[in-house]
Amino acid sequence: MNQEQKRSVWVLAGVGVLTIIGIWLISQLRFNYDFEEFFPQNDPETTYFKEFRNTFESDFDYFIVVLERSEGIFDSTFLSRVDSLNNSLKTLPEVLEAVGPTQVIDYAADPVFGGFFASPWVNFRTPENLLGDSVRVYENKQWVGIFFSPDAKSVAINMKHTPQLAVHKCDELYLSVEQMVKDHGFADAHLIGRAKGQKMYVELMIKELIMFIGISLLCTIGFLFIAFRSFWGIAIPSVIVLLSILFTMAFMKIIGKDIDLMLTVMPTIIFVVGMSDSIHVLTKYMQELRTGKDRVAAIKAAFKSIRLATFLTAVTTAIGFLTLVFSSIKPISDFGIYTSIGVLLAYGLTYTLLPAVIIVTNPKRMTAYAESGDFWTPVLHRSLMWVFRNRKWILSGCVVIIGISIIGIQRIEVDNLMLEDLKDDHPLKQDFAFMEKRFGGCRPFELSIQLDTNVNVYDIKVLRQIDTLGVFLQSEYGVGALFSLTEMVKSGNRTLNSGMAEYRVIPEDSAEMKRIERYLKRRDVQKVTSLTYNDERHLLRIAGRVSDAGRQHYAIKNQRMQEFVNQNCPDLKQHRVTGTAFLMDLNNAYLVDNMMLDLFLSVTVIGLIMGIVYRSWLMIPLTILPNLIPLIVVAGIMGFAGIPLKLSTSIIFNIAFGIAVD
Repeated sequence: MNQEQKRSVWVLAGVGVLTIIGIWLISQLRFNYDFEEFFPQNDPETTYFKEFRNTFESDFDYFIVVLERSEGIFDSTFLSRVDSLNNSLKTLPEVLEAVGPTQVIDYAADPVFGGFFASPWVNFRTPENLLGDSVRVYENKQWVGIFFSPDAKSVAINMKHTPQLAVHKCDELYLSVEQMVKDHGFADAHLIGRAKGQKMYVELMIKELIMFIGISLLCTIGFLFIAFRSFWGIAIPSVIVLLSILFTMAFMKIIGKDIDLMLTVMPTIIFVVGMSDSIHVLTKYMQELRTGKDRVAAIKAAFKSIRLATFLTAVTTAIGFLTLVFSSIKPISDFGIYTSIGVLLAYGLTYTLLPAVIIVTNPKRMTAYAESGDFWTPVLHRSLMWVFRNRKWILSGCVVIIGISIIGIQRIEVDNLMLEDLKDDHPLKQDFAFMEKRFGGCRPFELSIQLDTNVNVYDIKVLRQIDTLGVFLQSEYGVGALFSLTEMVKSGNRTLNSGMAEYRVIPEDSAEMKRIERYLKRRDVQKVTSLTYNDERHLLRIAGRVSDAGRQHYAIKNQRMQEFVNQNCPDLKQHRVTGTAFLMDLNNAYLVDNMMLDLFLSVTVIGLIMGIVYRSWLMIPLTILPNLIPLIVVAGIMGFAGIPLKLSTSIIFNIAFGIAVD
């Protein structure tokens, strides 16, 4: 065994050991769908929301079980099963609260004996009273859209669970709820909540990760077979990219990084980008074989002649992805870091594993195919000559395409929906659509109102302004399941007046208002009141749920709300929309700026490298412009096709530039 073979064996042994360690490490990787990681980092709006959430409660740690009965919900047998399920859900470890239609309590002051008496809004144990209960529920309307659907054919059990549950805890909660629902005989229930969403997205990530890798592998094998017509010509590049992915994911495990939504596409990108170096080397190796060199001399000559080209390919591609590190959205930043690591690992393995395999295995079929002739060079040469002959037409056509694309770019909109990336037949999207149709929606709405220190929130004038804003939010903004201090005040007024429906209003008399204020500050009621107003910070909260209509829709609604408050609510001018949905919209608004900055950095750095390496500043536009044209065309297509710029589409431009620069 000569020196080259010994070194090659040591390389193969070292890679084999690292592979075993890598497989063990990635077997412990976990999938993570923490949507809060998509919040803009180090942003004042994110900081404000977290403080707001700590003052009141989380707006996304809920779970809703919706149960249907097409014949109508006011049936004693149906409601008895609903109540039984409600009681079972309360026993789950992470459930803090579970309230359904049979356990919503109506309180009323006793005018004779004093104190309060409580009774359920719907008493399923007295079937003869259900008709009267239904009339009372829908005349009062307090719980319609929260526990009762407007068409009286669905009910909802609303649960709150432990805030910010880890992924495995969310999985346990969802599976427990699902099993309980089935055990109580509700086969067609709709389950909505963060716990279910996280589990389904994680399952989708696993499925698509496997699918993307499989499709990439099949397409690559087909191309390599056409190009090299040998087992080793297919195996070597494929193994190099697979090991690059393996080592990258093992590195992620070492530093404690889980696989998130963005990183599911990373293996596919490494597959495409990492393959180029080994194909360059193998192609040059076969060309050297055709000159009569033996395999060792051929591989040495191949590396010597293309080392600069492949080095520039790897470095510039890695830089193209690495510029994503400046994104304010952490998953995008992480995607850029780990993809660039994978690209460099593929380059390193090309210059270590590839020659070692060729020297040790001596792939004779590849050698025979190389010596049989060069099919590609004449074909590519004729193609190049055709380009030269038709250069004017090509340039003119390119200018036309760019012009049309620029028109399309002007039509691009920045917008996003919570579940728009899911297909319409996906169970999660169907449940969301059902909630929008029957219960107003699943998208959380949070409004923060900072009052001046000299403003008394229980002043009737101030309460009327809050109530006026609440009416606007329900009728014009589309907020359902509205929860605010004025809703508490109106319910308190009704309670203190023997539960009479006509008293569910803001009182006229200040003395009566003082009595309601004392009631709302009772220890047993204060727990709920504190979720609408914080006295220490003079901070009001109005919460609810809206439909998933998109960022642009709510940007217009927010502007109208601003105008309405300025005209009608002088004490509420210091207001701001916040919450998880708002931050996701804000995240989307930052995408354009981030994308432009990342592309600018990529173009600048790669252009400077090209200018320095080739010692000619004319090389900068020559190497950059052809790589920008595909991006312009893709953006134009998006504009004409009505595809909005959002998280999942904005990253396309950086990926395309990273690949095109090869």
